[in-house]
Amino acid sequence: MNAPPPRGARSRPLVTLATLLARRRLVLAVAALLVLAALPGVVRLESDNSPAVFYLAGTPELARYRAMLADFGSDEGVRLVVEGPGLWTRPGLAWLGELERRVAALPGVEAVAGLATRHGRDGWPPEDPGALREVARADRLDRAFGWIDERGEVVTTLVLARPSDPVAQRRLFAALEGELATAPDGVRGQLIGSRSIDAALDESAAEIGRRYFPLLVLFAALLLAASFREARAVVLPLAFVGACELLLLGAMGYAGVRLNLILAILPPIVFVIALASAVHLLLACRDREAEGMDGVAATLSTYADKGRAVAWTTLSTGVGFAALAVSPVGPVRALGIWAGVGIGLLGVGAFTLYPCLLALTHGRPGELPERRIERLAQRLGRALAGAAPRHRTAVVLLYAGTAVAALAGVPRLRVESNALAFLPADHPVRERTAALEARGIGVSTVELLLTARPDAPGLDSPAALAGLLALADALRAEPALLGALSAGELLEAAARDSPLAGFLPDEALRAGALAALRADPPAARLLAPLLTADGRRARMTLFVRTAGAEAIAPLRARAEAAARAAFPEAEVTLSGQYLLLLDMQRYLLSTLAGSLAVTVPVLFATFLLLLRRVGLALRALAPNLWPVLAVFGLMGWTGVPLDVATVMVASVTLGLVVDDTIHTLAHYREEHERLGSAEAIAGRLEQTAPAYLLTGLILIGGFGVCALSDFAPTARFGILSAAAIAVALAADLLLVPVLFGGEASRPEA
Repeated sequence: MNAPPPRGARSRPLVTLATLLARRRLVLAVAALLVLAALPGVVRLESDNSPAVFYLAGTPELARYRAMLADFGSDEGVRLVVEGPGLWTRPGLAWLGELERRVAALPGVEAVAGLATRHGRDGWPPEDPGALREVARADRLDRAFGWIDERGEVVTTLVLARPSDPVAQRRLFAALEGELATAPDGVRGQLIGSRSIDAALDESAAEIGRRYFPLLVLFAALLLAASFREARAVVLPLAFVGACELLLLGAMGYAGVRLNLILAILPPIVFVIALASAVHLLLACRDREAEGMDGVAATLSTYADKGRAVAWTTLSTGVGFAALAVSPVGPVRALGIWAGVGIGLLGVGAFTLYPCLLALTHGRPGELPERRIERLAQRLGRALAGAAPRHRTAVVLLYAGTAVAALAGVPRLRVESNALAFLPADHPVRERTAALEARGIGVSTVELLLTARPDAPGLDSPAALAGLLALADALRAEPALLGALSAGELLEAAARDSPLAGFLPDEALRAGALAALRADPPAARLLAPLLTADGRRARMTLFVRTAGAEAIAPLRARAEAAARAAFPEAEVTLSGQYLLLLDMQRYLLSTLAGSLAVTVPVLFATFLLLLRRVGLALRALAPNLWPVLAVFGLMGWTGVPLDVATVMVASVTLGLVVDDTIHTLAHYREEHERLGSAEAIAGRLEQTAPAYLLTGLILIGGFGVCALSDFAPTARFGILSAAAIAVALAADLLLVPVLFGGEASRPEA
């Protein structure tokens, strides 16, 4: 038999819901059509972890970088690294020359420079490979370009690529690998540089969808099956979650969004949030079905009780994630925007699609599998709600003590800005880069730019070019610097090779060498990225060790100071792709502060609307802010850095952990008036503890799956988020009863 309509069932929202349930087949059919329409959009999703994705839009640094590209061309590229016993033979060098020629003809390649380009004027390969090897080892220009290492064991060809879309980038990368695969016996080649790092990041982002997300779905399905022992209780929540997920990803695909290592964590996040909401409602609906209600009546009663909490948790969770949209870091901002969209879709689905799924009753009302686990969880919730206030002092001291310890750890937080450190220590890209840099050849660059003032002479005079050479010599003493290259090195090499060397004064020789460089097409192609045609701007490429901002900062400061001293009549700036990525890391702390500044006031306003007392709203914030503080304190004490992923932990945690508190306090005012504070909290925790524990396990498992990643930011984000959820679950079961479950928590009259 059906129970009487719940209190409030005649309210307009429930009348609307009842009407919706009466047409549930139509609603389910429309939802199925929308999901089908979203599938082509899902297929269109691509991955893009190129540096441009992480540039800070609208900043002066980006404007300077784009001006540099316009004047000098690309600084994006890779080194084709070649070594082996067969290299320094005529067949080996013949292949190297052919490699440079074929690579230069590939679509997307802007420039290629290597030993054949430098020494092949009189024919290639040379008659005496050994003699060329010794000449190249001693040649200042060859070493400045990094074409050969000090011992002559490794040769590299520098390939600069034009900025392009991800598909073209991958196509070029594959073509370069294909060219290296043609190496003759005794010669081996590999790609090292910014493009190889991009490919490694693409792979790390893709593994979330390919490996960890399926594990999350499997874990959730097994957990639901073990908890409910009923197919319907597994299929219905997962169907709801799948619909929300596909609609979001389809919208992203149609909008042309490209996934990256930050946006890749969005599908698992939406999955666990949607599933947590679905489980909350499912458990409440099962309670009512166990009392004898049919599917429709149980669903209406569930929404009469839980609808307000679901609406508020949707709002708070959406705000928590959407707060990331204030970040100047593009991928973090995109995550905030699309997470907000996803939570919005989830909210709409929770009041349209999901009630229609819940109302699908199988069998006779009241016939449910044995519910021992749910009953145990209910008893645990009531027991903790009663025990925590009796040990109020101990609970308060425990939480206060850990808060003080966490606060002491917060100042120890550091920012990680070395992208290579995100990869495992044994990752091939990381190992190859370290090995090449150990040989004195750099793959990361800082661009030192000089612009002659309008009333000053140009930078193409013999004296200015000699000054560039002297500046490069001075900077090579920097420990973080592996090489420096300017037009001065090209001019010196041309002057040395001139048949007039030793017959003309140095200044006249340099002037003639510059004219010869500009008149010779191959030489002019080498000069163009270093000196503009009008001579008003010059570029010095500094090959640096791949490291974080803290290691590069001293070099930046000293290089800029040295350049200003050497060229007092020129404007000096530093630019480059590598610096843009390092500068992006400086905004991580502002991202953290900005997201908290948005989220905390909204959460306070939410609790104030629910509880109507400022004091109670502040109390409600405590169990939600405490996990965030605990996690950042843990990061400080254990040395886990802030990076592009862990900086999001605060907003994500606040957006998630507040849900349980809202479910506990959604009806606190009414129930407190009828039952008193202790019973209001104990009764509510008895009802909701099964959902708290199950959704807590789902959330911990969902984020814990990300912790399996070899990519450090994703793994750190997963571990820290799982820890925050666990801490928040304990706070909801212990601290909330202390704050609201005793006489001391009675609201003012």
